[in-house]
Amino acid sequence: MRGCLWLPVGSSDVYAFYRATVDVIIASRIALFLSAAFFILGVFIPSPALHPFFMVGGLLAFYFAVMYIQLPGFVNAVPARWATWLLLALFLIGLAASYQYGYLPFLPFSLFYALLSARRLTRQPTYYPNAITIAGLLLLPLSPTHIAAVASFPLASVYTLLYRIDSSRARLPLSFKKVLAVTASYLASWLLLVVGQLWALLIPSLVLTASAPPKPRDTYGVGSLLFRWLIALAPLHHHLMYMAFVVIMSALCAPYFPPSILYREMPNYKYELLTMALIAYIARALEIVALAALAVAALVLYVAVRLFLSKPVPLKPP
Repeated sequence: MRGCLWLPVGSSDVYAFYRATVDVIIASRIALFLSAAFFILGVFIPSPALHPFFMVGGLLAFYFAVMYIQLPGFVNAVPARWATWLLLALFLIGLAASYQYGYLPFLPFSLFYALLSARRLTRQPTYYPNAITIAGLLLLPLSPTHIAAVASFPLASVYTLLYRIDSSRARLPLSFKKVLAVTASYLASWLLLVVGQLWALLIPSLVLTASAPPKPRDTYGVGSLLFRWLIALAPLHHHLMYMAFVVIMSALCAPYFPPSILYREMPNYKYELLTMALIAYIARALEIVALAALAVAALVLYVAVRLFLSKPVPLKPP
């Protein structure tokens, strides 16, 4: 299984490794484009059934793209070509079926993605944070509500990235004990959230901040700090939980990962993305729904325009 599931870095045929890498990029692009379409549709379709389907589906597709493009770095290997396309197919099947059957159809996707993420999980510190992502993946098909689904794979992905990045920025080593603490606090908060205790989102924010304190010296640092506490305001309104994702996506995900997925130079963003995200968050908190929707749509379209105006960086074959 090990030999046919992954192509390890440095010990695989160079052409096979290149082709598998290209497939990871293409699959991530498909998920990224799908997420953008779902976000726009969700913003402008007020249907009680379709709005949450598009908004949660868009979030799931976005974090599929963001996390899968980084998986080779997280496990020091590229998934085999067949594994990439099987994973994408399982995701699309789960997404399509979720409209009618809830999130249980994501079970095959979650199990397979968890398997891909578990390579050498306890071997080296760089692999440890994958445990947080795996926990979120396994919770996705168990999610009984849209809120629980948002708190599954997407939220676990954010915690994984914040732990990795803020540990590095604080010059702290990746620690298995700290990863276990973050994972345990995250699992406890999800279980409490499922029974209606939205305040529990404060628990992993506290543990994550103690384990990997943010450094608010730039746009990312400010977004990282804000996300931990804005998401804890979910008891005031469940939409504030979702809107907190807009904040961290504007500070971390949107500036850095779409350029990597699309192989384009990174635009020189300043604070405009975070500003639009905060406008959307505040407007939704004040129940100014139209302004919040316009701010989110403007954010998505602005990122898309800046990306496609940036210079392509082709991936050259070996």
